[in-house]
Amino acid sequence: MYRVDTWLEKLGNRWFFYGWLIVFSSFTSSMINAGTGSYALGFFIIPMGEDIGITRTQFSVIPLFKLATIPILPLLGLLVDRRHGGRIIVSIGSLIGGAALALTSQVDKVWHFYMLYGVIYGFGTAAMGSQLVGPSLMAKWFVKMRGRAMAIGTMGISAGGVIVAPVAGLTISTLGWRSSWIALGMMAIIAIVPISSLFLRRRPEDIGLLPDGDTAKSDVNSTNENEVKSWTLKQAIVNSQFWILLLIQCLGLSGLVVVLFHEVAYIQDKGLNIESATLIATSLATSAMISKIPFGYLAEKMDIRRILGICLIPAGLSTYMIIPIDSVWILVIWGVIHGFFMGGFPTLTNVALPEYFGRQYLGSIRGVIAPITMVVSALSPLIAGILWEESYSYSVAFFLFGSAWITGGLLTFILRKPKDPPVLENNLEHKGQN
Repeated sequence: MYRVDTWLEKLGNRWFFYGWLIVFSSFTSSMINAGTGSYALGFFIIPMGEDIGITRTQFSVIPLFKLATIPILPLLGLLVDRRHGGRIIVSIGSLIGGAALALTSQVDKVWHFYMLYGVIYGFGTAAMGSQLVGPSLMAKWFVKMRGRAMAIGTMGISAGGVIVAPVAGLTISTLGWRSSWIALGMMAIIAIVPISSLFLRRRPEDIGLLPDGDTAKSDVNSTNENEVKSWTLKQAIVNSQFWILLLIQCLGLSGLVVVLFHEVAYIQDKGLNIESATLIATSLATSAMISKIPFGYLAEKMDIRRILGICLIPAGLSTYMIIPIDSVWILVIWGVIHGFFMGGFPTLTNVALPEYFGRQYLGSIRGVIAPITMVVSALSPLIAGILWEESYSYSVAFFLFGSAWITGGLLTFILRKPKDPPVLENNLEHKGQN
């Protein structure tokens, strides 16, 4: 295996910087993870509800079962900072996730759905890498070009809506929802496992390279004008900026997941068919994918705090826009506008964290953040589902979570500029990770 790894590393770095293979791997896992876990899920709400009697609220409960993975997230974060941790985690997680998706085709009771898609698939997605492994590794491989690397890597999230969601919509309309789950499961395994097992590496220094493909001599603890020194987990969690950044991420994420989870059902509630809903959802995802490039570029050139505000506040205002619209083509325009600002959010938050806390211990730091954001991702769609059951309308939910976007944008104005970490007494943690 060592010889194969060495050959692939040399081959992969012969014509371009090896770090772009890390970005490609993150793009792929993000596409499958977001596509099967968010964008495509909305297409199953009505057909599974009609077939096996799952209500909107019961469907909205499904993210809560993914919270069973919370105890392992800090451990996964620590493993990401180990030499072969990332490739092992993503490869195994993709196998588990793909198998769980395929088996979801056999459910005929709501608790079957909760166990297979909620718990087992939840463990798979926690390890598939789009929220934990991918961003952590990309931050280790890129410093000066971090914005564009994160932009390309997180484009996979939106590609889940452009590629995976239409596959779900098409297979549901032609073959039925059961066959659609099998197709998604096969896609997850085929797309992720070979790439992650062959190409994922922890950091450039492990294979004799430097971030961004630089050739100047350096080491993992050195910094340049583009980054702060690396903060340990202990240093980060006692810093107020860590908690402000986390709150901003939670507020934006709550607005994002509600739209992705309930968007298709809301459009069908307006009297439009699933083909129209697919068109609108695809317009949103395509716009979100394209927007990551300019937002990633701006993140390299401008103060990350200001760019976050420019992204979050319009994302909230555009969330309000879906409430009164019932025309297909105006909804397509809404999808383009909202998708553009929503799409920049994952890129910018993935850039902000290493910009404030460095790259060396980012896996362990994200391992603490992930359980909190997972709770937010679980509760937000549930709240929207409950509000729908009360009034048979998503209007209140979309207003509420649009306001969450705006609040997160306003919080960027109290962030301070990134600084080097303080010296803590008896700070002996993380020895032996280099």
